[in-house]
This record gives sequence, structure tokens and C-alpha cells, in this order.
Amino acid sequence: MPKGKKKGKYEHRRTEVPYSSDEDAGIDMTNDNYSETSGASDLRSNHDDTENDNQEKLEEKVLEIIDALSARANAARAAAFVALRNALQRRYLAHLLSGQRVTLADHVTKALRRGRDGEKKAAAAVVPLLALQIGEEGTEEFLAEVRPALAAAAVDKTASLETRTECCSSLAVLCYLLEDDLTEVLEIMSMFETIFSGSYLRDDGSVKVSGAAVEEGVWHAAALDGWALLLLLAAPPHARALLAERAPGFARLAGLLDACSLEVRLAAGGALATAHERASGDDDEYEWSGEEDVLPKLERLARDSHKFRAKRDRKLQRATFRDILKYFEEGVVAGERVRVCGAALALQSWGARGAYGALAAALGAGLAALAPHAPPLQAALGLELPAAGAAPPRHRLNKLQRHLQNSANNKARTVARNKSRDKRSAALAL
Repeated sequence: MPKGKKKGKYEHRRTEVPYSSDEDAGIDMTNDNYSETSGASDLRSNHDDTENDNQEKLEEKVLEIIDALSARANAARAAAFVALRNALQRRYLAHLLSGQRVTLADHVTKALRRGRDGEKKAAAAVVPLLALQIGEEGTEEFLAEVRPALAAAAVDKTASLETRTECCSSLAVLCYLLEDDLTEVLEIMSMFETIFSGSYLRDDGSVKVSGAAVEEGVWHAAALDGWALLLLLAAPPHARALLAERAPGFARLAGLLDACSLEVRLAAGGALATAHERASGDDDEYEWSGEEDVLPKLERLARDSHKFRAKRDRKLQRATFRDILKYFEEGVVAGERVRVCGAALALQSWGARGAYGALAAALGAGLAALAPHAPPLQAALGLELPAAGAAPPRHRLNKLQRHLQNSANNKARTVARNKSRDKRSAALAL
């Protein structure tokens, strides 16, 4: 070391690691495509192994959850129902649950009839997912056992409003997807009408303004949405007969537009548009006797700017009723496009929008997981998936896999270049 020059505190001696050809044994970088192809193959193989491991672990976890549904503590059973719903949203497990359908129906029925509030709500939330995952052979028995318990819980005044709301939504989706008996559907619709009749106008035409009317608005709105969803199961002539002969009818639905609860007003607007669309069918000139009287009310709601309402509520109400008013004035529905399992769905009617919204809310992430396997769900969505004999889609690597593959290829190329440089250096030295 030269005199006067001291070694710095953070200066380290450089060490050279001799290059070993053993590190590149068996690696031929003359063809980059070979390396990329083999790397992708290895990644796919590892991905398949990981998927199989995840599937096995999930199935073991689900069996443990089913055992936990018989726990003595109410909180433990409620947590088990929540965990079961989360698991059913991730994968299609009909091959596993088909042998557990009797046990599951018994657990759900007991929870809905004798469970506490949290357990009832959790059990009601899992019903639509279970009904689609237990296999087609046991659907009828499951429906016959669970539906009466779910209907009873929906009108149970001892349960919280959140629980009753959940029961109404699950019951509507359950019947919409799987119920074939029109008599049962009409009974459920009549029960829903009994629930939201609490928001009807008084006999003198005045609005019910009370704390109970506001608090129960979410429950009434869920029942009204369920009624509108089940109305979609009726053919146009039958829908016209129902609206003319049975409650609520167009007049009652129009009266709900003045309800003090925002949720009820929004649900009433959607139900009114759905009922008109379903009753008219292919007849674009269809009108009911009070349609002209409803238009000013819809226009007022579409421009409502009362300061005593929350800003968010005003914006939501105006946006919703602008679309409804446009439908009644011009016959135009604001279409939406969504993607399910790679297939594009065009929601160009009020019925389609309402059905998709109800199914997405009830199934959550399970909508995409179950759609390829559940024919009732495909029929409800009008989903056209590729035929069974069609070529499977090409596997697409995710961002992390692409990054790892590119890093491996770059490292291999760097090693090959360094090896070539060492050979050139040795030749020049000679």
C-alpha cells in the first residue's frame, strides 16, 4: 500500500471468484428459444402441481369446516358458516359436497330455525352457494328443506333487520335459480309483498314518516327487489295478469316512490321499470292507466336537490331515476357490459341488470367460479361458454411467472457471454 494512503473504513478487498465451467454443464445457449420453451414448460408443471396441492388443502379445510358446523358454541358455528361461504366462493366442490348434502341441509335448517342472530345471517348467506354446489341430484331435496326455514327467518321479528334482509335476498336468488314450481314462486312473492307493504302510503295518500319506517327501509327494499326478481320468471301475459289481479300492482309500486326511505324509493323505481318491461314483452306501445301520472314524479326524483338529504343520497337518487325516466319517456335502457369467465354479457334490459346485480351480490366471487359448472347459473345469466370439445384457452403466465422466466433467461445469457469472453481472452493471451 503506498505511503500516506490509509485503507478506508468501508473499503473492502476485491476478491475474484474463478469461473467454473461446471456451473454451465448441460446449458447450451446457442438457441434462446429452447431455453424459453423449457422454462415455460417447467413453470406450467410447477403451476399444475401447486394447483393440485391447493385443491387438496382446500378440500381438507372444507371438511374441517363442515365438522365445525356442529360445534356447541353459537359463535363457533357462525364463524364456520362464514368460512364455508368463503371457501365455496373460491372453487367448485360439487364432487366433495354431494356426499354431504344431507348433513349440510340439516345444519343450515337448524341454524335458521334455532340459531342466534349472527348464525342465522351467516347460514342465510351461504344458502345460494350451497344450492349450486351440492350437485343436481340433491337440489330438489335441499330446496324443499331449506326454503321454508329461510322464508320463516325472513319474517322473524326477533331477528335483526340485517339478518332479515339477508334472508330475503338469499331466498329470492334461491327461488330464481332453482325453483320450478310456479305455485311456490307466487307464495314467496306474496310473502315479499307482505313485507314491503309496510312502506305503502296511508289510505289518505300521505307518506308514513316514522323511525320504524326509516329503519326497516333496507328490509323492505330487499323484499321489493326479490319480488321484482321473481317476476322475471313469469311470461309477459302472466306478468300482466299478476299486476292486474294481485298486489302490489302498478299503482302501489308508484306510491312507493314517495317513501321516506331512500332504499325503498330506489327499489321501487327499479321494480316499476322491471314490471313495465316484463308486462309489455315485445309490445313497445304497452301502457298502464297511470303511466302519465308517474312521469312527473319520476322527473322530480331525477332532479331532487333537497338539502335535508345527504349529498351522496341525492347523487345516487338522481343518477338512478334519470335512467328510469329515460326508459319511460324514450324506451331506452342504459346498457352495461360485464365479463364472466371470459364471456361478455350485455345487460340491455332492466330485468338483466336486476338479475345480474342480485346474483353478483349473493354469490360474490363465486359467480365466476361457479358459472362454468352450474347450468342454472348459466341459464340465468344467458351465458354462452365454449363447447366441451373446443380447444382449451392457452395458458397465460401471470406477472410474477413472466418476471421469473425473464430473469432466468437473462442470467443464462449473461453466463454464456462471460464464458465466451473468457475464451477470447485466453486466445488473445496466446
